[in-house]
Amino acid sequence: PPANFHITLAFVGAIAPGPLERLCQAVDDALQRARPAGGELVLDCAGYWPRPGIYWLGPSTWPESLSQLATKLRQLATVAGARRDRRPFQPHISLLRNCSTAPAAPVSQSAICVAYRDFTLFESRQGKTGVSYHPLQQWELAPPDGPAPSFPGRPALG
Repeated sequence: PPANFHITLAFVGAIAPGPLERLCQAVDDALQRARPAGGELVLDCAGYWPRPGIYWLGPSTWPESLSQLATKLRQLATVAGARRDRRPFQPHISLLRNCSTAPAAPVSQSAICVAYRDFTLFESRQGKTGVSYHPLQQWELAPPDGPAPSFPGRPALG
């Protein structure tokens, strides 16, 4: 469902309450030292990952500061006890999951502009109708340089 659309900066997975508190404090501390700016992503390419069966929409390029933020959050999550994520960072929104074959390529490629001004730690919960995401904590990013884009979005620390 569209309410579940998000871009994962770092996947934390299952983590006990104590380490989760320490992770949130570590993120607070890191942002006190250096707060990256928000920005804008242009979702202009679709992709398919056959092993997990995910069809996704993402940007062909993105700010280095977003990659640096994802790397820092992954490091902090690992120190807090999360499993180390070795996959390269590829910002994306999963459109379809459990696809056994790649969906047909789009006839025309459109671009969607997504602004990000904060990021959120979400808890995912499995229910009868699938997964839903529930915010646990949110962090503001520094104001971006330049004019504000017209479409709000929210990257996530998962």
